[in-house]
Amino acid sequence: MIVVQKFGGTSLKGSERLREVAKWVVKNKNEGNKMVIIVSAPGGMTDSLISKAKEINTNPKGRELDMLLSVGEQISAALLAMGIEELGEKAISFNASQLEIKTSGEHNNAKILDISSEKILKNLDDDYVVIVTGFQGIDSEGNITTLGRGGSDTSAVAIGAAINADKIEIYTDVNGVYTSDPRIINDAKKIKNISFDEMIEMADKGSKVLHCRSVELASKYEIPIHLRSAFTWEEGTWIKKEETMENSVVRGISNLNNLANLKINFKNMDELVDRLEENNIHVKLFQQLEGSKFSILTEKEDALRFYKILDKEGYSLELNDDLGMISVVGLGIASNNIPRKLARILNSNEINIDSITSNQTSVSYVISQNKIKNANAIFHRELFE
Repeated sequence: MIVVQKFGGTSLKGSERLREVAKWVVKNKNEGNKMVIIVSAPGGMTDSLISKAKEINTNPKGRELDMLLSVGEQISAALLAMGIEELGEKAISFNASQLEIKTSGEHNNAKILDISSEKILKNLDDDYVVIVTGFQGIDSEGNITTLGRGGSDTSAVAIGAAINADKIEIYTDVNGVYTSDPRIINDAKKIKNISFDEMIEMADKGSKVLHCRSVELASKYEIPIHLRSAFTWEEGTWIKKEETMENSVVRGISNLNNLANLKINFKNMDELVDRLEENNIHVKLFQQLEGSKFSILTEKEDALRFYKILDKEGYSLELNDDLGMISVVGLGIASNNIPRKLARILNSNEINIDSITSNQTSVSYVISQNKIKNANAIFHRELFE
């Protein structure tokens, strides 16, 4: 089989971790598999590089930031190749330019357009373990681009699709996907199987175990993802087509923190949408309230930035920058009485709801930031115990 394995930063932080990963890769290769490994930067390195950039430029972005951030993955790739060679196997590392991983030109948030599989497949046939830098690509001018936070997950799925991999495994520091964040809910339960649609919703609504775009890509090509721990190597969670799922309406709970609601009197919706796009404001919830008044829910940093821009132009604005969102995810959740039940639970616990949004896969409640942890515990007790 052709197996793609992606290792996150915590899995590769320090020489001992690199050696453990090298042993695992060699073990899998010796079982008769052709191995392609996607690596993140060593744990903490990307944040450290961003901090260094901010020492020089208070708002680093664009081409030069991508040049800087791409260094981390190259360090992991080269060191892991050395570790595998130390164990007696052949390994070779490639960066995005060497493999012609072509992306759009949006620096710091590029989209993968095309991947040449020829070099990867040739080296697999020559019995090499192929190691690829995640999180990055090159645009049409040959400039280095990065895919945004968590982009190595997307790199792994895109490369898996390009080489027709039989299996994609994403290794991280957790044992799988849980019914809620186990750092918040001690008795959160590991989910054995979850559908692509449910995982997309959980990722979009705050679950940080997988990059949302990676799951969308896996769904498009119908490639199952096995999410598991690089510290225990135990069976984790399978993300795959929904017909294989367990029979359960509610799958899990996700949280988003540090949100803000901005209410704006604006002349028309189309112009407001254009202004949001121009200023790269990522909107979580957009509502037209009455007449020319609109409500925008977005990340706090984006809201404050947009507020300053519009305030200078004399617009009438209201800002609430102390919000969070709690979402309950499950196929067909909007078709039963769960949304109403959850709203009653929040009200009975004196947790005020700022707004509600739902679709066929999730229902979300915007509440005060300091109530998120309490709401999570209440929901988990009601839904999973």
